[in-house]
Amino acid sequence: MAKQNFETKYYIRFFTFLVFSLFIFIFRIKKKLPRKIKKLKPPYLVLSNHVGTFDPFIAGHFLPHFTHFVSSDAVLRSKLVRFFLTRLGVIPKKKNIRDTKVIRDIISVINSGECVGIFPEAVRNWSGTSFPIEKSIVKLIKMLNVPVVVPILKGMNLFNPRWSKRLRYTKVEVEYNLLLNETETKILADDEIYKRLLETLKHDEVEYQRKHKNKIYSSHKAEHISHTLYVCPECKSIDSFKCAGNSFFCTNCNYDIHINKYGFFERKTEGKLFFDNIRDWYDWEENWLMKFVSDRFDENSNEVIFEDKKSKIYHSYEKDNLNFIDIADVKLFINRIVIDYVNKTEIISLDFDTLQTINPQLQERLEIFYNNEAYRIIGTQPGVSALKWEVAVNAIWKKAGQINKLSPYIKSSEVDIALELA
Repeated sequence: MAKQNFETKYYIRFFTFLVFSLFIFIFRIKKKLPRKIKKLKPPYLVLSNHVGTFDPFIAGHFLPHFTHFVSSDAVLRSKLVRFFLTRLGVIPKKKNIRDTKVIRDIISVINSGECVGIFPEAVRNWSGTSFPIEKSIVKLIKMLNVPVVVPILKGMNLFNPRWSKRLRYTKVEVEYNLLLNETETKILADDEIYKRLLETLKHDEVEYQRKHKNKIYSSHKAEHISHTLYVCPECKSIDSFKCAGNSFFCTNCNYDIHINKYGFFERKTEGKLFFDNIRDWYDWEENWLMKFVSDRFDENSNEVIFEDKKSKIYHSYEKDNLNFIDIADVKLFINRIVIDYVNKTEIISLDFDTLQTINPQLQERLEIFYNNEAYRIIGTQPGVSALKWEVAVNAIWKKAGQINKLSPYIKSSEVDIALELA
């Protein structure tokens, strides 16, 4: 076997194993692990759905062999996180950029006899419903020529939703599937492998919860939900929600929602309930914002589309640590993002031709990669949505013909769905 490039430190692995053994015990996370996977010998490829922060630790914990997970290099800009993850053999990948190095790194780990874990959706999903998967994953499967294991994390969006800072007590189960053995990897056609992967990896948390009705034990079910839900369906205002406990409401029109013990939406007062779940609301607002921004583009508008006031701005060059620059108002126009510093005369303008990627991170964090420089923008207003920036910029890129920059998981690329709410 070739020498592995991503060596792990066993004291970090042991510490992580102890911590997550306790974590899984406390939250009573269950597994369905077939015998044929228990007997599987490394190396093999692990392809999982992706919802929560702890997905790689939970999905990897129950497997019989240690797994090196691929992760966005954005998380490694924190010194503490970088210390632990590099010693756990994490394989870094540049987000939304074609990164041939990560392919070579994956191959080197597999060739060393160890397992690799990938989240084919590329990002944690926002509403518990699986994102689309690029067909190029099949080429990697064929190239590696090893068995493929697919863990499906069920209940994770109720337990550890991407937009929340808190965990909730509810039922979580990891169901493992042997998608392909080594022989099937060799002989099956690409289309058959892709079809199997889509069918096995697909998970809809809303339908799962409608069927199972697992109780969510939390008095904070609505806190920070505005990271995901940023458009009011009643008055169409953006970033107008105030959240507290199990309820949230629009500060512009007072449209109110209470989240019940199963995670579904109810009205606290009389009035129309537009959506009873986060998935349908999320899908609608993505389409609405894409069309709203596209219309501004077609009008060649010079007005600010939206802005986040008094945000914290951090900056780094490609592999450097992030450094705080200043507080700024961050404004979206149809052809650029403007960072207008509060305490400095300098104004930074990021045009969309040069802008490489834009991604929401944890909570109010927005990560922008521009001309090989990284900007991290952190909203200082509780619950301000970074997600809306990614959706809006994708709408502009699409109108400008920069198709290669589009996020594959933003579904409403055509913006041709009926958007009016009856």
